[in-house]
Amino acid sequence: MLTEQEVKDKLYDYADQFQIRCQRKEWAAAKMLYFRAQTVATFLQFTEAELAALFGNRAYKEDWEPLKDGIFPEHEVERAGWECVRMHKTYDELHLRPLPRYGPMYVKSWEDIGGGKVQLQLEKEAGV
Repeated sequence: MLTEQEVKDKLYDYADQFQIRCQRKEWAAAKMLYFRAQTVATFLQFTEAELAALFGNRAYKEDWEPLKDGIFPEHEVERAGWECVRMHKTYDELHLRPLPRYGPMYVKSWEDIGGGKVQLQLEKEAGV
């Protein structure tokens, strides 16, 4: 089990890996690293200051504050997202594909969504 500090260090490592993936134009992997860091930070209930250090202050700024990037630069995050849209690697099909056994319904219950299986599939397809 990782301590809280080890988790934070790992998120900073994700930011470094994110930059490398962006330089290599591995957009889906970069987007997945950002998504994973955001998910972990939210789950661990980071403070606004910690979130701003990671992701910038856009969501936390007052009107008089200048915008600041975090260690995940916003322009790179946006570019990774748009490149994934351009390459049809948004992974929406993992959530929106109808399941034939339920007819017109997409899912029958929470178990069909996966509760973690979807995350693993996203990471597998992104090559992370």
